[in-house]
Amino acid sequence: MINFLPIITVTPMIGGLGAEISGIALDSPLDDETIDTIKANLWRYQVVVFHDQPLSPQALVSFGRKLGRLKQHPFIGSLEAFPEIMVICKEAEDLHNFAGAWHTDTSYQEVPALASMLLAVEVPEKLGDTLFCNMVAAFEALSDSMRSFIDSLEAVHSFTGRSMAGREQDLGYGSLAKDHQNAVKIVQPVVRTHFESKQKMIYVNPMFTESILGLTDAESAAILSFLYQHCIQPEFIMRLRWRPGTVVIWDNAATMHYPLNDYAGHRRLMHRVVIAGNDHCGRPLD
Repeated sequence: MINFLPIITVTPMIGGLGAEISGIALDSPLDDETIDTIKANLWRYQVVVFHDQPLSPQALVSFGRKLGRLKQHPFIGSLEAFPEIMVICKEAEDLHNFAGAWHTDTSYQEVPALASMLLAVEVPEKLGDTLFCNMVAAFEALSDSMRSFIDSLEAVHSFTGRSMAGREQDLGYGSLAKDHQNAVKIVQPVVRTHFESKQKMIYVNPMFTESILGLTDAESAAILSFLYQHCIQPEFIMRLRWRPGTVVIWDNAATMHYPLNDYAGHRRLMHRVVIAGNDHCGRPLD
C-alpha cells in the first residue's frame, strides 16, 4: 500500500496580509518539514488561519509546543490543568469584550511574545471578527524622513498602558490594570527589526504604549496618535471571520490586532496560547 502525504495548500488573503492553510490536521503527528512550512508562512504572511480544527486543550498545547516554548500570562489565570491556555470568554450578558482595543500582546515585557495562537471554541455566526494590521507595510509607507526620525526613538510600555481612561470598559484588562499600576515599565524601540525577515516595523500600540522617551508630553502624544491612525488605515488591515474550530496564529511583532465587540447577546469562547519570544528587545525603564 502506498501512503500519500497530505497536500498542503496556502491561499494568501487580499493585500498580502494573512493566508489560509489547508491540508494539515493540527492534532496529528506533524514532522519537522510541516512545522517549518507553517513557520515560513507565518513570517511571510504574518497571520495564518486553519479552519475545522476542533482541538482539545491537550492537542492545542501539544501543537503550540511544536512551534516553540509556551509562556503563561503574568497576571491572568489559565484553564484548569492547562496553565499554558488562557480562557477568553464573553458571556451573552456581558457588555464589553476582553482587550477591546488595538494592541500587541505583551509589549510591556522585555522579551515580548513571539507569536500568539487562538482557537475558536464557541463563536457567534458572522459576528465577533478580529482585525489585524500589518506593521511592516505601515512602516514602509512612511516618508523617508519620518522613517528616519522614528527609527531612533524609544517608547515606554506598561501593562496599565498610556492611560486608565476607558479601561474600565474592557472586560478583564480594566480591573487588572487597576491592580497592577506598579508593574515594571519597559522601554522598547519604536521601530523593531524582525528577527526572521529582517524587515523593519512600527512597534507601538494604543493599549500598552505610554509615551516616547525624550519628547515632551505634547510631542509624544502627537507622534503616537499619528502612528496609531497611520497603522490602521484600510490598506494595512485584514478582517478575520471566525467559526468553531478556527485556529489562528499571528506574528506578534509585525502586527496589531483588535477584537470587534459587535455580538451583544451572544457567547464567545476562545482558548489562547502564546509562543515565547527570542528577541530581547526591551529593557526596564531606569
